[in-house]
Formats: sequence, C-alpha cells, structure tokens
Amino acid sequence: MDPLPAHRERPHIRPFLPIGVQNEEKKVFVALRDPANLRGDGNAPVVPPEVLPLIGLLQGEASLEEITEKTGAPREFLVQLVSALDDAGLLWGPNAERLEREALDRIRSAQAFPMGAALAAGENPEEATASIRRLLDAAEDPELDGELLGIVAPHLDYARGGPTYATAYKACVKEPRVDRIVVLGTNHFGVGDGIVMSTHGFSSPWGAFPADHQVVGGLGRELGDRLFKDEIDHLAEHSISIHLPWVHTVFGRVPIVAALVPSPLRPMIADDGARVSYDEFLPALTAAIKAAPGRTLVIASADLSHVGPQFGDQTPVGAEIRKQVERYDRALLATYLEGNMDSFLTKIGADQNAQRWCSVGNMTAAKLVTGALPELVQYTQSPADADPNGQALVTCAAMGLVRLD
Repeated sequence: MDPLPAHRERPHIRPFLPIGVQNEEKKVFVALRDPANLRGDGNAPVVPPEVLPLIGLLQGEASLEEITEKTGAPREFLVQLVSALDDAGLLWGPNAERLEREALDRIRSAQAFPMGAALAAGENPEEATASIRRLLDAAEDPELDGELLGIVAPHLDYARGGPTYATAYKACVKEPRVDRIVVLGTNHFGVGDGIVMSTHGFSSPWGAFPADHQVVGGLGRELGDRLFKDEIDHLAEHSISIHLPWVHTVFGRVPIVAALVPSPLRPMIADDGARVSYDEFLPALTAAIKAAPGRTLVIASADLSHVGPQFGDQTPVGAEIRKQVERYDRALLATYLEGNMDSFLTKIGADQNAQRWCSVGNMTAAKLVTGALPELVQYTQSPADADPNGQALVTCAAMGLVRLD
C-alpha cells in the first residue's frame, strides 16, 4: 500500500458546520458543511453521529496509527474517512489550498464575494425590498436626539432578529444620505485572528455593493497587505452581507468598508506583525473616516449572549435561565452605554465572557471610532417558541451611536 500524504497521515480538520440530516429510512446522520463552500457546489460529506468524536481528534497532532491505538478504530476506516474529508476540502493541506486559490480567483473575477446571507430577505430584489420595508414600517421610531454616527444591529437570522434590525435601521431613515457605510463584523468561521478586510465588494440581489476604495485603499497603504491576508474568511462570513438588504432599502447601493474585527480580549496567536491587530486598526480607521469626504455611517454587526446546549452548556434554556441571561446582558449593556470601553472590557474579561458575547470587538470599535455615545433602543432574546427544547438562546440589541454636542 502506498504511503499516505503527510497531511492525511497526521490530519488536521478545518472548521465545519455539523448539520443533522435523515435518510429515507429516517436514520439520522450528520452532514459536515464547509462554511466557506470552497468547492462551490454545496456538497458535504455525511457521517454517522458516532463518528464525530473521531473527527474531533483530527487536530494535526496525532497520526492515524496513534488514533487507532487510542480509539480502536480500524486504520482502513480512518484512511477512508480522512480521504473523504480531504476531497471535500475539509482537511488542511494541498487540496484545501488549491480550492481556496480557485475560490479567490472566482471572487477576483467577479470583483465581489458571492451573495451568501444577502439573500436572507429573498432572491428577488422587489420581494426582498418589500420584505424589509414591511419590517421597517412595523418598527417604532427610536426618536434619537443628536447626530447619528452609527448603529449597533444584530447579525442573527431575520426570523429571530428581524424586528431588532428594523428598530436599529429605523433610526437611519431620517438621514438616508450617506457616502459610505463601514460594516464591522465578527469572524465566526475564518482563521484570521487579526483584522480581516478585502478590496472586493459584496454581491446582493440588487447588484454588487462596491468597496469604498478611498477608505479601503488608504487603510491598505497605511497598514499593508497584511490587512487582506485572510480575505477568504469573508467567503464564509455572514455578519457583513446579512446587512446588505437593510442598507439597500434605506440608503441604496452605497460603497462599503467591510472589516471583521476580533475581540481585544483575545490575544493574537502570533505577535509577529503578520496581521493587523485591533489596537493598530482603530486609529487608522478613525483617521481614514475623518479624511474621507462626505458622510460615513458605522454599523456594528453584533449579537450578544449565546447560551444553551448548542453552545456547550449542560442545561436547556428555560424561563429562569432567560431571566438570568437578561440580567447579565443588561448589566453589561449598562456599562457599554456609559461609553467607557475600558470598563466594559474589564467587566467582560472578569468572568471570561461567560455568556459568550460574540461581538465585543466590533461593538467597542464602533463606539471608539465614532466617538459617539451609545443609546439602547431595544433588547431582544430569540423567541422561546422557536426553540421548544431550549437548545439555544441568542440575544441582541438595537442601539444608536449618537453625537450630542
């Protein structure tokens, strides 16, 4: 038997999304979806649930022989498993690198990332616009005082977060003229641990939203190509593109400055200058916005707590846990609304972000870049009736970033 390539002999699994599926006999399996869909065909390997612990061992440290010794799994089975994962682009190695290059070539050719979550309101532009307008019409006017410099809005799916998006964007309809929008997202599935930007735009049912080349280009000249080192991460990420239907409905197809922002509480894996840190990025973005002509609006694409068995907790979410989560959230929100980001970060770090706020980086960045005071308009928990088994509770908020002077 020919020896396996080194990346298969000591396999390292890439990030994947496990999706429960059933066959015709109603037997449950798990589809291992590549969040980036590097192959571009949407196909995913399907395995029995009992195989997931084995896949969890594929961290690039143990060889197949060592995994066999540890688990008793036959080597032949492991070879078949890692071969299927590699063919799907789910192992780090030459095949994943090739698929990544091909995906980037497609993005460069189109000069924009695929639609992704921009399809959340619908594939037809007229129907998508009507869907967003219905939500906006149902939302109350936040009646914020002062100049609106930005908003905090969810990146949760519309079924659970739609009214909260609408409340945040309702604050914008009185001043619908902007020259660019800065969308600060969260890197959920990518590998970049610094700031991740791209010179490419983002596709939508209304056409591509172009990158604002003045701001993005200026940041690139100041911070270098390392700002775009992990731009492939935008392919899998939804926290930018899910805002495009709202942006188009309120503002039109304006230029976008898109950045995935890490938490400042999480140190970078390697402090070698190969990637742009949170602390480097903030002053550069602040200066770039100040230098750019016209009006800029900053959007923090932010969800708050993630609680329940789906996120690693032991206890299903019930009424009492919902109350506890809200008390925790509102205490943190109160500190954020005071505008002192050092106090806010200290408070989150004190319990190691126990309720898994996933957007600490972009929330603090939006506040610091705008210099505005946050104002809470709406706090929301994902509906209990949408999750009768209490597997997952996600919370979010609509806030305005307002300059009062």
